[in-house]
Amino acid sequence: MISVGNGSDQILDLILANLCTKSTKILTSEPTFGFFEERCKLYSINQIKIPFSKNMDLRIEDFIKKAKSVDMIYLDSPNNPTGFQFSNKDLEKLIKSFSGPVIIDEAYGEFSNSSVLRLVKKYPNLILVKTLSKAFGLAGLRVGYMIADKKFTEIFSNVIQYPYPLNTIAIECGILALEKSKQITSIFENIKKQRTRVIQNLKKYDAFDVFDSNANFVLFDAKGADTRVYNALIEQGISIRKLGKLASHKGCLRVTIGTSDMNSKFLLAIRDLLE
Repeated sequence: MISVGNGSDQILDLILANLCTKSTKILTSEPTFGFFEERCKLYSINQIKIPFSKNMDLRIEDFIKKAKSVDMIYLDSPNNPTGFQFSNKDLEKLIKSFSGPVIIDEAYGEFSNSSVLRLVKKYPNLILVKTLSKAFGLAGLRVGYMIADKKFTEIFSNVIQYPYPLNTIAIECGILALEKSKQITSIFENIKKQRTRVIQNLKKYDAFDVFDSNANFVLFDAKGADTRVYNALIEQGISIRKLGKLASHKGCLRVTIGTSDMNSKFLLAIRDLLE
């Protein structure tokens, strides 16, 4: 039920290129993973998008309702760039109600508290995509993998996938990373604690709208002062993402959770800027 790819990007690209046509309609969120959006545009695949609310969350009922008129569903869970994640109960409700392929992209899954992994055997239309790029820090090696129904996996691996998707070094490093996965679990837990710390501190300021996250980053709206905040942080050697308009918010910024010292430096810089 497992197949590998040259990064999860390549797996998503091959699914779109081989399973979809110009008449295919894919249901996803707005915003969603940028690469997936651009690939859909490249192949002229129709995207039906459900926008995030002002609170940067989604309603599963909206997806179930819209799913009646589409051929495929794609959800990055946790979402990139918001960090939002549906509960497993909600996702199972969606998967169960839909007959077509449901792609759940858990690129940031290790930083959350849930996964749809156990649902793959139960629902043959579920395709779970994961990567070693984020939590394992191996983005440059391009190691991704897919977990899906055995029949689909066999077709993907033997017919759709390239004959040699991974190089030898990537394979060896990937195996080593998985063998040591238990040793880095504590790192995931520390990131979650630090994420809570950053969220709680940012929420102290009226200048920001801060959104909960299940990824290794925190999204917040600087309410029009995003350029000022971004530039002030750059001057102190702190680099965050300037995203601008997302949903009904116009000044969104995203900070990646780092070490305790890195997060302290960021929070002190924010305090000095606002107080």
